Amino acid sequence: MWWVMIWVLLLVLSGLYLAARAWDLWGHVKDLGSELAIAQQRLDDVQGQLELLGDRIGSPEDLAVFADPASARRERDRARAEGRRMRQERRATSHPAWAKHVD
Repeated sequence: MWWVMIWVLLLVLSGLYLAARAWDLWGHVKDLGSELAIAQQRLDDVQGQLELLGDRIGSPEDLAVFADPASARRERDRARAEGRRMRQERRATSHPAWAKHVD
């Protein structure tokens, strides 16, 4: 009769072990689900930004990475000069006559 008690004890212990493993697995599945939800939200945010950029960029050739370095540099210099000129015009209208730059 004592061997029946040993087998019952082994079955109970193995059941407890399997229940603990299943509980741990359930916790990992919940964590994975929350991580997937966060990743999906981030992906949606990135795709939204990509759609905004896609409206401004017609083709991959328009990206600076694929452009000729010399022409990209000329375009950058033109844009900087235009910005500098516009800034000087704005400052010229907002400054009094005695504070204007004479060069």
